[in-house]
Amino acid sequence: MIHQTNDKATTWRLRNGASIAAITVVVGLGMSSAAWAQATQGPAPRSDKTQSTDKTNSDVVVEEVVVTATGTNISGVKPVGSEAITMDRDQIRATGYTDISQVLKTVPQIQSTPNAGGSGQSYREGGTTGYGGNATQGTAINIRGIGYGATLTLVDGRRVAPSGASDAFTEAVQVPLAAIQRVDVVADGASAIYGADAVSGVINYVLRKDFDGQEINLRATSNRFSQEVGGSLTVGRRWSNALGAGNVIFTLDSMHRARGKRSESPYLMQDLRPFGGLDNRMLNGTISSGGMGNLVVSQNGASGTTYNYYGLPIGAGAGVTAAQLTGPNLVDSAYATDYLPDVKRQQLALFVNQDLTDWLSVYYEGFYTHRETSTLQYAPNTGSNVTVCAGTPYYVNGVAGTPNVTNAACPGGGQTFSIPFARYIGPTETVNPDTAYTQTLGFTARASAGWKAEGYFTAGSDRTCGICNIGHNVNLDAFSSQVNTGAINPFSTTPLTQAQIATFTGSNVQFSRNVMNDSVLKFDGPLFRLPGGMVRAAFGAEYSHQHETLTNGANRGTTNVFAIDNKSDETRTVKSAFAEVYVPIVSAENNVPLMQSLAVDLAVRHDDYSDFGKTTNPKIGVTWTVNDSFSLRGSAGESFRAPTLTDKSPVVFSAEVIGQPFQNNSGDPSIGFLFPGFSSALVALGNNADLQPETAKTYSVGFDFTPQAVQGLKISGTYYRIDYKNQISSPNQALFLASAANRAAFSKYIIPINNPATCVAGNPATYDPKLRDYLANRIADYVVPVLGTYCQVNVILDARKTNLASTFQDGADLQANYGFETDHGRWNVGGSVTKIFHNRVKASPSADEVERLDQIYYPVSLRARANLGWGSGPWNVAVFANYVGDYENTTPLTANNVVLGDTSVPAWTTFDLAVNYTVAEDRGWSWTRGLRLSVNVQNVTDKDPPVVLTTGSAFDGNVHNVMGRQWSLQLSKSF
Repeated sequence: MIHQTNDKATTWRLRNGASIAAITVVVGLGMSSAAWAQATQGPAPRSDKTQSTDKTNSDVVVEEVVVTATGTNISGVKPVGSEAITMDRDQIRATGYTDISQVLKTVPQIQSTPNAGGSGQSYREGGTTGYGGNATQGTAINIRGIGYGATLTLVDGRRVAPSGASDAFTEAVQVPLAAIQRVDVVADGASAIYGADAVSGVINYVLRKDFDGQEINLRATSNRFSQEVGGSLTVGRRWSNALGAGNVIFTLDSMHRARGKRSESPYLMQDLRPFGGLDNRMLNGTISSGGMGNLVVSQNGASGTTYNYYGLPIGAGAGVTAAQLTGPNLVDSAYATDYLPDVKRQQLALFVNQDLTDWLSVYYEGFYTHRETSTLQYAPNTGSNVTVCAGTPYYVNGVAGTPNVTNAACPGGGQTFSIPFARYIGPTETVNPDTAYTQTLGFTARASAGWKAEGYFTAGSDRTCGICNIGHNVNLDAFSSQVNTGAINPFSTTPLTQAQIATFTGSNVQFSRNVMNDSVLKFDGPLFRLPGGMVRAAFGAEYSHQHETLTNGANRGTTNVFAIDNKSDETRTVKSAFAEVYVPIVSAENNVPLMQSLAVDLAVRHDDYSDFGKTTNPKIGVTWTVNDSFSLRGSAGESFRAPTLTDKSPVVFSAEVIGQPFQNNSGDPSIGFLFPGFSSALVALGNNADLQPETAKTYSVGFDFTPQAVQGLKISGTYYRIDYKNQISSPNQALFLASAANRAAFSKYIIPINNPATCVAGNPATYDPKLRDYLANRIADYVVPVLGTYCQVNVILDARKTNLASTFQDGADLQANYGFETDHGRWNVGGSVTKIFHNRVKASPSADEVERLDQIYYPVSLRARANLGWGSGPWNVAVFANYVGDYENTTPLTANNVVLGDTSVPAWTTFDLAVNYTVAEDRGWSWTRGLRLSVNVQNVTDKDPPVVLTTGSAFDGNVHNVMGRQWSLQLSKSF
């Protein structure tokens, strides 16, 4: 089975290689055409350029072939009612970051909290690999912290294939940074324009289209964890041949970041006692074992279960007694576990445009990414605990409280050994290969009376392995069997043979492929003239097909045989029609007092889903320009989002965790304790076939102020409101029992269990009837025991994806910028502030609405970024201040009913510095012309994040970071 998997991977690489070769051929043809064109230049069509770097063929211009105004389908019209936050190439480079996801996180409107339900995947890098985190190590963008699924990410206004395995998302790093002309962030609903997902907003990467020359970029980054190096090459050519004008632009980017261990930061160690936290090396029945490993013994008392830990003897044989046990063998796994994985990424982007006639042009746009991610961790993903049965050679005799583990393999009971498998096979490596491409072939046609038609077909694919432990995945059942039969001595210091290792190791894989085909035909142009100007319209149709496949397989059972666990094959088609009308009611020529102009934009979109029926979503936008200095705007719209193909498929992922300890501060006497302060939970995880579509209503009003008396000053403000119904979320089970208020709010997902004293593990007839009925109807691809058996379960926590009754959020954005000239250079000062007023969540229709703002795992209400810049001649210097507001840790850790640490998380302010030196094209030596040197420092003062005590770390990775001071150096040369 594994050989077959590798064959598929080989075919995958060959197909990708063929795609790269095809792209290379197209680039070569484009450059050949450019060389030929220099001798055959003809008249150029009318230009509609975005930006060019004129080197040669300066009289040849190329028609812009895509709608680059984000938020509208009407070309030549600025979006009405909504304001886009735009970052151009210079602003992007000034951040010093090397991929677009990091750049976008400098925008205050973007938060990394999982979603408004307080749970779900965090699509960020840093300690997120494995079964409980961001398995594919992807990155995604979350506008306003509403949820990653509520943000639509586009490239040149077009959709891309989703990423992910058991959970689908849109990968943020779609294209090389060097290929991006600008990024538009529209923090407003846009489903009437773009369809589903655009609930909280749209991210649109606008690629470079018109560049003539070459550009090379080299870069290096260093922080306390690791170093990264990379480079890019961009080549652009224009030509004019017998058909007409054309151009090509090609970008190649490659990077490598070395892995970084958790031990590089004290915030990430297991032993968090220096911060006032817990020593997670040995806590609540779990232990990070070093040496030979440990024996874990549980004992039931009046107040719950307590645990004793004993070190296993070194070099012993069969018949070990309690007298030979030692003190616990402990190790801090942070020394052998990655926080940042090793990443290698190669990216290509290609754009080709050719005029065929004076009215018809064709274009091709394609981009490709291949990423290899490798993460090392001390313990296997499957865990470290194995059961040694009573009466077998390596059972430890005479230990009080044992045998205390009863299961099918050990009917007479057994003991729990915590084995440091790293001493047998080294750290566990999880690899995550991901290959994605998107290709678009389209045309633009200019018709009479100013009308324009555009049609395109986009094909996209993303192939990944969510969890790939190849050859070194530990099968705990098989290892237990080998110990119980005497084939492996867990006390021996003699290295195991390869044959012995093969008896309990194998592979665990989760291969996924997401495919998208999208066809669009649209028309836009003028309709008729009103006194206020020309009424313009756009209309069109779209047909989209999505296909997702996923295959899980692993070595299972005591015989350690590889088998396919489950396969998923899901499809969806969406047929859409859309229309938009721009109506200029008043213009300056009308001489209306206090109304220089008034424009209205009306948009509507109808979508017909093959699996969720039909939906129609309208939007209206209004912009009222009072005078040259002041304007008002507003918008209102409706949105619709169907569950993703993975969301609604339990076959893709569903799991049941048995005996997971949860801190219980609920005050509910019907929920017992496993040991003091902690209850044993059966946790249901995964997707849900009963999910329904999400709907939302969005509103915004704002102003723009550009006083004529203060040239260069612009101030903008926006109030927004989002009413989100049936939002899909994975409820955060860590919150369920954190307080009495949470117990009431999440009551829908909590089932207290009271097993009788006569409960027998493995015999459901002896269980609490509520537990018995749940097990009879459950769907779980994976059953993961943590501590104890079903008989020890105190509560069922349903943390599967669900439709929350509602999420309501409102707030305000404020931006200001002032640029001016002095005798000492050019100056720019500005900033952006986002303030969320409310973030109210209802967990079910019968539950009360609960304010979930400024709480851990939920959005932070206040975020800001300010800048001060200076430039003179070749020099540009900028200083940035980043602010994240304070909030509460509403799930604090406790010990003996005493809260550990401060539950109030203070605000955090950091500073960044950017210094750029650029040699002008007409200055210096020939080899230095067009040279640009940039030095950037993030977190200049190396400020540590606030302490936020959680089970696994001492900081909140959704809000802060532990990277410390980060240096980056970039050198670019255009010629």
